[in-house]
Amino acid sequence: MGVRKMALKSAERNADKFVKGPVASESATGLLNSASSLYKNTVKKFKTRVDNYKRNIAHTYEHKVVFSIVERELFGKNSIDSITHDLDKLILYALGFSKSFVGDFHRKHSEHHIESGKKMNLRSMICDNIASSPEFKPEKKYHLREYYEMTPELQQVSDFGTVLERYNYGEGLDFDKINREKEKRTKNIRNFTRSSAKVLASITLLPFKII
Repeated sequence: MGVRKMALKSAERNADKFVKGPVASESATGLLNSASSLYKNTVKKFKTRVDNYKRNIAHTYEHKVVFSIVERELFGKNSIDSITHDLDKLILYALGFSKSFVGDFHRKHSEHHIESGKKMNLRSMICDNIASSPEFKPEKKYHLREYYEMTPELQQVSDFGTVLERYNYGEGLDFDKINREKEKRTKNIRNFTRSSAKVLASITLLPFKII
């Protein structure tokens, strides 16, 4: 009898190993942790997207402002270019398109970018390049004169070199004055992008605060 009881107990223990599932509380905790991790990752990714949204719109708007001031200072008055310049980028960013898509689309359809294959708008080209100088875009490494001398594609644009020489590559402009005016004119865009980002966040029903 003793041997038989021992055999039965051994069989019961082996059966438990195969039949007994995880403790209910441990299983629930695992599911909750997974759901929480997924939620946090989703919120983090969306917040990054919203931050990029704000940054891209503000950056493009500031460039438009500088372009407008440069054009006025260089030519004495503004043309329609000061309104239409990079407007497509603002619209596409506002619609939620990525920076890579917007940049590619813009260069292929704008007459101040050689990638478009269109007849170049030289006035717009010089203003755009000056407005992209390190004085206004710290991420840029080269001033217009340097950039032109190291870029064969620009050198091949008919009459562009002549225009650059005529206006001395924009080097006679008061960059500090332009930056001061830019700061005054771009305060409103910060409020606009903050408000737009809050609306975008509320649409997704993700309850996190946008600063």
